[in-house]
Amino acid sequence: MIHIKRAPDTETAYLVMKEGFSDYIIPLGLSREVFEERILKRDWNQLEHSFIAYHGERPVAIWLNGLKNIKKQSVMRCGGLAVDPQYRRLGIAKALYEAQLSYAKSLNVDCLMLEVIQGNEPAIALYKSFGYHTVSELGYFLKEEPGQDEPLVEIDQVAFERRYIQQGEYIWQQDHTVMKQKEAHYYELDGAFIATANESIFAILTDEEEVARVATEATRRLAGKHYQLQSTNQQVWEDLRQAGWKQRELKQFVMSQAI
Repeated sequence: MIHIKRAPDTETAYLVMKEGFSDYIIPLGLSREVFEERILKRDWNQLEHSFIAYHGERPVAIWLNGLKNIKKQSVMRCGGLAVDPQYRRLGIAKALYEAQLSYAKSLNVDCLMLEVIQGNEPAIALYKSFGYHTVSELGYFLKEEPGQDEPLVEIDQVAFERRYIQQGEYIWQQDHTVMKQKEAHYYELDGAFIATANESIFAILTDEEEVARVATEATRRLAGKHYQLQSTNQQVWEDLRQAGWKQRELKQFVMSQAI
């Protein structure tokens, strides 16, 4: 008999996630430290909003969730669905989805969202069967820039966030909550605002046609050597490639469902 519980402890969540992702399309090498620091802390997944499926006393699947307010909407994001290989195709994922959907409605959540790797057709089909639809694509870019020219001008975090609220592109793993957590630095360049930490450019606030140019110039004037940038804007993708950025093979669909 399968039953569902909310708010698992960290150890149970980690072990079930590790087992469920043991044959994932991309090897995760999921250690306890990576699970806590990256999956939970950095990616803003919260166990209090997550669900575990049990077969008797054995945990066999997890639906990991995070909750944020995005542009005046309450959004619950699936940060990971993992089912023990021995328990797949038994309807457990659907049971977990229905549990989190009911819970999300009780919290008056406006929207459910997730990211799924392009090429993972079984997962894409599953999410579509639940009512999710694709809203954008997420691409990952890398730039090497060994030298540092004239440093950028630092700006106040408050000034950046005031403008950030008005910007169009939103990436869950790199929004203002993550910027604060990572103690990002904020800069101004030719009227554009930039947020960066640990060789990751979190956001560039400027006109669409200026993003790639500003990003490229910023890498020349920041102290790091290997910068990474994410974007859901395909025109920006093309501009970045033209400016010498390398696009990783990994791409994801961003999917959502209004409730």
